[in-house]
Amino acid sequence: MKKLFSLLLATLLLLSLAPLALAQQSALPPERLINLEHNAPNTGKMLPERFDPYQNTYLLTVASWVSRITFTPTTSAPNAVVTVNGQVVASGQKSQIIQMTNDPQAVQVTVSVYGEGNVLTAQNTYTIYLQRRPSERRTRVSAGYITNIDMADGIATISADLVSIKYQDKTNLSTFVNETVYLYKYKTSPNCLFYYGTKNNPVRAANATEFTNNYLNTGSNLYYLVYIEDEIVAVMPYAAD
Repeated sequence: MKKLFSLLLATLLLLSLAPLALAQQSALPPERLINLEHNAPNTGKMLPERFDPYQNTYLLTVASWVSRITFTPTTSAPNAVVTVNGQVVASGQKSQIIQMTNDPQAVQVTVSVYGEGNVLTAQNTYTIYLQRRPSERRTRVSAGYITNIDMADGIATISADLVSIKYQDKTNLSTFVNETVYLYKYKTSPNCLFYYGTKNNPVRAANATEFTNNYLNTGSNLYYLVYIEDEIVAVMPYAAD
């Protein structure tokens, strides 16, 4: 009898919540989506994390190996028409495949509402910016002897002799093989991180000038150079693994 009574209460509760959910749905303007999902929940991170019908801009970052993204929009009105990058998508259905590249891109999800005579009465666009986390092809780490640093407008250009290093300290053997040309000359990013000193006790330089004035303090010009494509983003002292 108690179980039956509990089930009856649960059913009444669900029935009481259903009109509330429908009321919340109908309270949305017809040009607003109820929900917008993507097909990479395990490898992608969207900011803001939760979809908000009144938030029009999102950033979706996915793993470097993700090549295809789709979106599933759900409308708040039956007469709303949704397009993803210009292609019509039915409410609750997956969009066309969007091919990911190494370049950031924007996806536009537009909700349009038409009245009598097919006259546009309301419209809203959500923009999702897509980007990949840097892949190994784009982000590399090299090691080399810094031979020269040129400064211009606060930006350093580093010339280095890249080498294949076999480094042994007591029983600690480290082998580092560069996967690029030996003659290296690249500009540093405006936001490049500079560290001098030693790997175990690095000192963060405030800027490229401070690094240039101190990078030889330990008697070595051997450094790690971290770069994305043709721009150095970090410089750190080299040491055995």
